[in-house]
Amino acid sequence: MHAGAISMGRGRNDLGGQFMLITKRLAVRHRPAGQPRPRGRGLGYLAAITGCAAVLLGIPAPAGAAVRAAKPATFTVTNLRNSGVGSLRWAIRSANASARGRSAAINFRVAGVITLSTALPAITADTSLNALTAPGHTKGGPPVVEIDFNKLAGLVFAAGAARSRLLGLAVGNASGAGVTLNASRVTIDDDYIGLSLSGSGLGNRGAGLYAAARSTGDLIGLNPSGDPGAVANVISDNQGSGIVLWGSSRDTIAANRIGTNTAGTKGLGNGGDGIELTSGADHNEIGGTDYTDPSTGKANNPTGTKGTVPPVFVVPALGNLISGNGGNGVLIDDGSRGNVLNGNFIGTTASGDAGLGNRDNGVWIDHAGRNSLVGCTVVQNPFVYYNVISGNGRNGLLITSSADVTVQGNFFGIGANNTTLIGNRFNGIHVDGTSANTQVGGVIPLGNVSAGNGRNGIEVTGRVHGFVTFNTFGGLLAFKGAAPNGRDGLLITATGGDNLARTNVFSGNARNGIELGGNARGVTVEPDIVGLTTNGKSPLPNRGNGLLIDGSAHGNTIGGSLRSVIPQNTFSGNDGYGIVITGRAHGNVVFSSYVGTQITGLSALANKHGGVLISGQASGNTIGRSRPLPANLISGNTGTGVGLGTGTRRNLIIGNYVGLNRFGRCLPNSGHAIVNRGRHNVVRANRTRSRSCG
Repeated sequence: MHAGAISMGRGRNDLGGQFMLITKRLAVRHRPAGQPRPRGRGLGYLAAITGCAAVLLGIPAPAGAAVRAAKPATFTVTNLRNSGVGSLRWAIRSANASARGRSAAINFRVAGVITLSTALPAITADTSLNALTAPGHTKGGPPVVEIDFNKLAGLVFAAGAARSRLLGLAVGNASGAGVTLNASRVTIDDDYIGLSLSGSGLGNRGAGLYAAARSTGDLIGLNPSGDPGAVANVISDNQGSGIVLWGSSRDTIAANRIGTNTAGTKGLGNGGDGIELTSGADHNEIGGTDYTDPSTGKANNPTGTKGTVPPVFVVPALGNLISGNGGNGVLIDDGSRGNVLNGNFIGTTASGDAGLGNRDNGVWIDHAGRNSLVGCTVVQNPFVYYNVISGNGRNGLLITSSADVTVQGNFFGIGANNTTLIGNRFNGIHVDGTSANTQVGGVIPLGNVSAGNGRNGIEVTGRVHGFVTFNTFGGLLAFKGAAPNGRDGLLITATGGDNLARTNVFSGNARNGIELGGNARGVTVEPDIVGLTTNGKSPLPNRGNGLLIDGSAHGNTIGGSLRSVIPQNTFSGNDGYGIVITGRAHGNVVFSSYVGTQITGLSALANKHGGVLISGQASGNTIGRSRPLPANLISGNTGTGVGLGTGTRRNLIIGNYVGLNRFGRCLPNSGHAIVNRGRHNVVRANRTRSRSCG
């Protein structure tokens, strides 16, 4: 033998001896627990073992060994016993022992209920726990194998179990979470978590599914077919939340029913939230952007291309149904960032057209910035993969002390069919605390509908600043008729300043279209339609006033230079006044607004009590400006054009057309043009026409 050749002697100090020794030891160590010592080992077995030995020694393995070694180790569950050969426990232990460096598959040759008497071992290897293989299971059908944890610990995917799969099982009655993920890229699909095989409650005493911070990139629900009726998992009846992502990031949660029965028609709520993202759970996708039914080729188009063609309704195939839960539908808190919700129905039945509310908010974003609820892009029809957040026990969406939240293309308080009213009990959207730079809507088609809610379409409170509502339908359906909110379309009492309402329609509400109350300051309203339909040509009255500024609201601007499909503020057609400034409101300015006319400013759409009323102890407010004329158009109203009450003082009425159209032609209010009963108010440089055009 020449120098450098490998000796194949029997000594343990040469490579040949080491190779044979390791091969022998691997053969012993990789024998699955509970299996007898193999007899008559064939070439396949030898190739696998010699391949592993070769890798350990860093020498080439036989040509076929690497391929055969990569083949998953497969173990089959053949009985429903707690332990012993053929049990699930035996299969998990065997997979853990035998799958080092490669994957394992656990299949089922039995169906029924496995009731445990001792906790299962954690899964520590890449393992497919696949009950879709069980006899009697049909594709897309319910599970036929159940694990009753019998008040013991649930199923744990531990470190080392990355890329594992849990497929086609019903799991319930655990002492804590039903399923715990401490490994990454785990797939959970076709499962019941918290339900028995019959679909009745078998809740776990903790969360349904808990994903720890070390678990990332998980897939919780799949719908590769794109079928709008497909259901990936049903996660219901758990005492904690349905799904908890505790610092877990870059996960996808799609096509699940969370908090309902399997049909999505009745509640079977989790005791906590439907989905909870907390402790820095970042960049997770809840739902998805599919909106076309592959069986028909039809795309979701709930407004009928903004009312121009018949609407089409397709349930977004990757969205989750999150309803009937004891807490919020979705809670995002504690610094969790960059999460996106698309296509989810939260607080409704599976059809999206009847209520099945979560007890608290539909979605609560609490101290968690840069999260988004998005239902379309700027190049699509509106609402194609909308989140429908309706029927909940508190607000549809609550944003608390969270910065840079984006809300575009969603329904709050109405059904997916853009017809049925399914109001959230409080507000459609409530922004509070120190939230900053909340973007509600955007250019067409990115606006939202917030209508039919028990209180306000949108409420903005606390020290919120940088808030924008843009293209909101507040109190009406999208491009359709009234869907009244129980109070105002928009209520702002926030003191943070730099808040903007632009290019919205706030009509059809039970009280006012817009109210600026409390100590609200720094709000700009322009250009909006308040009291008319979306084209500004027909009345859709708010039952109160178009705009109410009350309390101590101050330093707010009604009007401006922004231009869009709405040319200027139009406060017309309301059952009360077009604009009321009352209480101790002071220092507010109104210009570039039409009050009592169509959007064109040519013909009357009267506010029924009058045009503008300044009352109470309101002071230092300005209606108009010196240039250009007209500063405002206050015409065509029933009653007085502009009235100033006895307690008012130092208000300025300047540069307005009162009783004229925008071309200066007669368009009278039915009462006097201007009535001033206050003190030290200034009325000058207005062009007026009273009562008639004779």
